Amino acid sequence: MNTTNQKASIWPHIAWTYLLFWYLTSTTQLLLSTSGITSFEGLKDTTLTTVFWLIPIFLLPKHTKKVSAIFGVAIWLFALPAFGYFLIYKQELSQSLIFIIFESNNAESSEYLSNYFTFSILLKFIIFSIIPILIWKKIPSHLDISNKKGYIFALIILVLFFAHPIRKAVIAGKASVAYKNLNKHLVSAPPWQLILGYSNYQRELKEVESFLMTFNRSTPLSNFSELKKPSPTTVVIVIGESSTRLHFGLYGYHRDTNPKLSTIKDELSVFKNVYASRPNTIESLEQILSFADQSQPDLYKTKPTLIAMMKQAGYKTFWISNQQTLTARNTILTTFAKQTDKQIWLNNARSQNSYSFDEKVLDPFSETLKDTAEKKLIIVHLIGSHMSYKYRYPKSFDYFKDSNNLYAGLSEDKIQKINEYDNAIRYNDSIVYDLIQRLKSTNQHSMLTFFSDHGDDVYDSNNHEFQGRNEYSPTLPMYAVPFITWSSKDWFTNDLLRNPEILDRQYSNADFIYTWSQLMGITYKGFDHAKSIVSSKFKDYPIIVGNPYDAKSLKKLEIN
Repeated sequence: MNTTNQKASIWPHIAWTYLLFWYLTSTTQLLLSTSGITSFEGLKDTTLTTVFWLIPIFLLPKHTKKVSAIFGVAIWLFALPAFGYFLIYKQELSQSLIFIIFESNNAESSEYLSNYFTFSILLKFIIFSIIPILIWKKIPSHLDISNKKGYIFALIILVLFFAHPIRKAVIAGKASVAYKNLNKHLVSAPPWQLILGYSNYQRELKEVESFLMTFNRSTPLSNFSELKKPSPTTVVIVIGESSTRLHFGLYGYHRDTNPKLSTIKDELSVFKNVYASRPNTIESLEQILSFADQSQPDLYKTKPTLIAMMKQAGYKTFWISNQQTLTARNTILTTFAKQTDKQIWLNNARSQNSYSFDEKVLDPFSETLKDTAEKKLIIVHLIGSHMSYKYRYPKSFDYFKDSNNLYAGLSEDKIQKINEYDNAIRYNDSIVYDLIQRLKSTNQHSMLTFFSDHGDDVYDSNNHEFQGRNEYSPTLPMYAVPFITWSSKDWFTNDLLRNPEILDRQYSNADFIYTWSQLMGITYKGFDHAKSIVSSKFKDYPIIVGNPYDAKSLKKLEIN
């Protein structure tokens, strides 16, 4: 066979091999770009970077079919998360969402999949997986090229692959520029999407750990002062999970989901227009428990957190958690918790789809109240109404069982899920009520604030078709959170809390640290009265939601 014929015979085989890898790395980007969801930039990057997968084929030309099968299966596995996310949310799997994946454990991920996995999605996964098998069958068992020529082809690809990043690094005089350039072009393509996501997550975690566990101990807020309080003083922050206030009877929901808290309504300050800034736990609490917000999301890495502030004021701090996702693993949120003097982890279930009811926090909470410290901060993190909702309440709270007071025309499956969610909210009501009663019984100078990290949309919007959260398609239920405060009769800033004018103010909970500071009588350099909901100098402002690291996603939340 002459050289011309040989070349003519191998290139179609190379083309089929390239098509296999292109399909696996680029299908999701093709769907995103042709749907108008993203630009064609990601598709361009995956199309160019796919050439990289020809390197092992050229290095092992005698095993083309086997090598393409091994790498093809690996890329297919890494491609499934982004493809599945597109099917469910019609959005791209961003680096921010990849962080959430790594913050979650296997049990939580399994619960998420079971909640959204339908026969339609399964069918699309099957079709997605069959097509590369058909392409793979077109690939020959080997390529008719010499080892020397294969090495040359592989070298050419490597040079082309790394030439531009290296040139950028040389011009900038920094080796890190090459990594950033590669990251930029590879971040849309599996398997690099998850591999780089994991690398970036680990780097972020180390950075957060280094700051929160070192800086917060050594760098206090400047010009710091605290008004004197009666002794002992105990303050409590109760963090709910996935609870939208649109399902709270206290806020006018048409079902009786707050029978307990309603009995002490006169003792509560019920803020009517508070919103989470982000619809995921870690990202929301990064802002709530620090000075970070939507315009400066990284301030939690460079300024003391709320916990550090309270320790600077002399409070002994505690963290009580029934969040299964935090046990036995080091995550960004556990690093926040570890700033406290004592942590109590209560949910050791191997599966998130298990019954670990929030009543677990009650006895440890009572024991913590007995601590002899003159000033205490107790943070209680509930599992609340986290999916799957049916696991969040005992049988005795299986109260809502029919479609009474629900939207007309809902399917049985939707009715059941709404009932489960409302039962979880009703159970949460009893837990928050019990925490208040236990704090009240100490007769200490005390205050308790309850809010949820974010909400869930449980068929409340989009023609009652959607359930869950999606930052790139925000709806009111995802962000509208309960914000309720109880205080003892002698609480020294009750004059602020008892002002009825403050309850209707529109407020982002990203600025919670300023409200908390004022209620604590704490001031410091940088304190902003305009961001405290109880301040006479408060300024109303629009609620901005979206991913602050993706400026195009930021938008004003539609309140009405």
